Amino acid sequence: MLVQAHGFAVNRGIAGHVRVELDARGGLPGFSVIGLAGGAARDARERVQAAVLNSGYGFPRKRLTANLAPAAAPKSGPAFDLVLACCLLAVQEQIDPARLVRIGLFAELGLGGDLRPCPSVALVAEAAGAAGLAGLVVAHADLREARAPGALPVVGLRSLADAAALLSARAGVRQPRSGRSAAS
Repeated sequence: MLVQAHGFAVNRGIAGHVRVELDARGGLPGFSVIGLAGGAARDARERVQAAVLNSGYGFPRKRLTANLAPAAAPKSGPAFDLVLACCLLAVQEQIDPARLVRIGLFAELGLGGDLRPCPSVALVAEAAGAAGLAGLVVAHADLREARAPGALPVVGLRSLADAAALLSARAGVRQPRSGRSAAS
């Protein structure tokens, strides 16, 4: 299964749109991230896996390959955590993949699944609007700064579970066992 979503990289005061693709298929379980520098990819894999599991979801026992494109654009840091985690939840049918196509996701994940702020979120909000996206999801702590440009609707959330609840289109989709509530 292939899932696509939208993330952002910030370099030298410029936010760039990044297409995130995640492919899940049979084979020896593993999780590869292509398009991040070596150490950053390893760190993102570990943070995302811990956050997904600690939020009460299972982790797919499949061969997972995430691609962050364009490949030539420099990408680093934890700003891709939320978008990668949401792609993983989409391949497990916890999130509606069609909703990922219309919005941007920009937040770091704590190991417990909490959403943490990322720098330059106002630049990201402008880039999301310029990319033609319908909205942007950020950490609750970044909400005021992200709304400042006023280019598109922005939602601030506190956890990965909140993001999954927001992005789930079907009733009856299992929600995590944690009782965290959404906040915007």
